Amino acid sequence: MHSFRPTLLFTSLVAYYGLARAQCPAVWTDVAADLGATFLDSNGKCTDDARAAIRLAFHDCFPGAACDGSIILANECTDRFENSQMTGICSTLGDKATQFGVGVADLIQFAAAFGIASCPGLPAVPVKVGRVDSSEPSPEGQMPGPNADAASIVSAFAAKGFTVTELVALVGTHSAGKDLNGNALDTTVDEMDTAFYLETADGSAPSSLNSDKFLSNSTETSADWNSFGADATAWAAAFVPAMEKLSLLGNDEASLTDCSSVIIDAFA
Repeated sequence: MHSFRPTLLFTSLVAYYGLARAQCPAVWTDVAADLGATFLDSNGKCTDDARAAIRLAFHDCFPGAACDGSIILANECTDRFENSQMTGICSTLGDKATQFGVGVADLIQFAAAFGIASCPGLPAVPVKVGRVDSSEPSPEGQMPGPNADAASIVSAFAAKGFTVTELVALVGTHSAGKDLNGNALDTTVDEMDTAFYLETADGSAPSSLNSDKFLSNSTETSADWNSFGADATAWAAAFVPAMEKLSLLGNDEASLTDCSSVIIDAFA
């Protein structure tokens, strides 16, 4: 008597109807191993390169609402002041893209996801590859600055399709961030945790950006700010999909290949 094998049947049906997704190219496992040597120090703590990679993803995607690698390929790292802190990571990832034969836009997002995992505290962020690189510069004057008020930041994010909750969740990456002088933005700079929200709001952080202070006490954003400060699970639940949404700007998700498992396996 033949046994019924639902898993095999489902797999066959998926393949038959063309619904199976391509496997992540093996090269990304090599990329992950290489990034591990760059993003983790000898004590297993995330490095400044990891922090810069997280920031770079935002600076590539946000100005033109497209994650296309133009921050490196159009020399925006060297030509624009808001990117001046990231010239090192731009050079590093540009070289690695050539070394491994992968897309620059993909590598920026992959490196950001790897950087987030390197500064522990959050679930792994989904990462997909298959973007089309562009050497066309993105629009200028789009990045909210460190002294921007809450209303202008909310407006800038809304123009790119992000809600207030998504904005406040994404700003939480500053938990592992540093200011222009290299000062940590919370007392647990090697971790992605909610100390950033709490310490920014009560003024106990080693250093704070004025923009973060404004977000922490604005009537538009303070409810989400305080909610995330009090509940790490709530922050993670909001952050992960918001970060994935950011990474997909300007791209057709259906045309991309999921490589999330490579990040998960690298830290297993």
